[in-house]
Amino acid sequence: MKTPLQLIFLSFLFCFLSLKYKAQSPTWAQDIAPILYSNCTSCHHTGGLAPNSLMSYTDAYNFRFMIKQYVDSNYMPPWPPDPQYKHLAHERVLSVTDKNKISQWVLGGGQQGNAAGAPTPPTYTNTATQLSSIDFTGKMQNYMVNTANDLYRCFVINTNFSVDKFAAEIEVKPGNSSIVHHVLVFEDTTALIKQKDSLDPGAGYTSFFGTGSNDSRLIGEWVPGTAPIKFPNLMGVRLRKNTRIILQIHYPQGTYLKLDSTRVNIKFATNTTSPLFREVFLAPLLSETNLINGPLSIPPNVVKTFTSVSTLTTTAALPFPAITLLSVAPHMHLIGNKMKVFALENVTNDTLPLINIPRWDFKWQGIYNFRNPIKVPLGSKLVCHSEYDNRASNPNNPNNPPQTVNQGESTTDEMNLVFFAFTYYFPGDENIIVDSSDIVGVNEMQKNIASTLQLFNVFPNPAKNQAQLNYFAPTNYLAKAKITNIEGKLIKEWPVTMQEGYGAINLNIDNLTKGQYFLSIETKSFTKTKQFIVYE
Repeated sequence: MKTPLQLIFLSFLFCFLSLKYKAQSPTWAQDIAPILYSNCTSCHHTGGLAPNSLMSYTDAYNFRFMIKQYVDSNYMPPWPPDPQYKHLAHERVLSVTDKNKISQWVLGGGQQGNAAGAPTPPTYTNTATQLSSIDFTGKMQNYMVNTANDLYRCFVINTNFSVDKFAAEIEVKPGNSSIVHHVLVFEDTTALIKQKDSLDPGAGYTSFFGTGSNDSRLIGEWVPGTAPIKFPNLMGVRLRKNTRIILQIHYPQGTYLKLDSTRVNIKFATNTTSPLFREVFLAPLLSETNLINGPLSIPPNVVKTFTSVSTLTTTAALPFPAITLLSVAPHMHLIGNKMKVFALENVTNDTLPLINIPRWDFKWQGIYNFRNPIKVPLGSKLVCHSEYDNRASNPNNPNNPPQTVNQGESTTDEMNLVFFAFTYYFPGDENIIVDSSDIVGVNEMQKNIASTLQLFNVFPNPAKNQAQLNYFAPTNYLAKAKITNIEGKLIKEWPVTMQEGYGAINLNIDNLTKGQYFLSIETKSFTKTKQFIVYE
């Protein structure tokens, strides 16, 4: 039991710490507003995708505890991919410094600071474009959505192009962002599309699986939070002459008497007759048809994993020895839990990490561009590991009690798709810069670990035949890599040169037997070790 003197001391200490926090904590005007305006308000504004605005001091103050909770848990800003597995372009990831500022601001009482010194709030309008210019714009017919079930509605927009065009930039502008779940953009020249449109009363026609035409080609996609599609210079996706643009829009169940008028904007590619110009293709190179343990069916009350594998082969469209991957877009539904996608090179069997989503969120899925295009030789394998949680404990499970979930287009069904944007490879594609911004946290790491090599976990772990060790080096190192078994016996040793910045060491472990091993990186001044497991 505390004495009165102890209680007085604790009260004094609490008051002292509270005053200290307030005296030293960041303010909204000088510290928090810039973070929110750069990372949050594109969705959190009046009429935006998010339910509450964070544009003003009052907005931020009223939601300050929720902001801290979501930021601390990495739930916001929404960025499902794991940046430790693969850094992607335009990552929405807060730095440790920004997270600490938010935490200190909340704990310090959420002070406003000098309002006159706050940055000018950004403006958001549905008519503004993020394209460098617009060469074609088309709007669907106004449509009143009134549905108790999930609705996939296709809307046809005529182009009247006299010759083939190539789209370098594609932007979708939802007419009603509160009801547009996602949009797939197709192009199609056949009369079938026009026929389907004319037979269905009202604007557009209902089609749950694509457009209903085998001739339709996917050229773009939009989901909440994604930026417009912008291909590198001298690249574009083909739009055939006199083609029709079809917007397949998913409206969620329970949408009643709400109007939509979604639009698509396109900027055409230039210099398309240049021998250096390349056509971009968008296709689900990994799908349910590639499952090695299919069909896609998840019984109730289980967590089930699937693996899909696709070998890249030469085709008439790809007569070159390699392809260049520009972006990746995984797709699952509500009981989707995890998805990891990588490539296995055909000659070296090296693993090329592409994307890892350790906590799938149906509300936040999109097209993710690579910071630099990725070369993948033909003959290599694309691999996807996916996991589905069909237990009652999954808060996203649409069924209570859980029921068997099979492959299908409905939100309550499941899918296993990975779309890629790709073209045929030209030497030097790996050096194209899609996003030159600093990777969040690197500058902080350089300040905080200036004399320390950082080793990440061996991947995959457990591993078979091949594995990889990613690292961050504050400077160049000449080192030795050593693998020892659990008894300390040296299994193999080889020299490695580690370049400054992020890098990777490929591990050939095909001769190792099943068991636990240790990988050590030794320099003249230190040794660092990571554990991994080999399975048969």
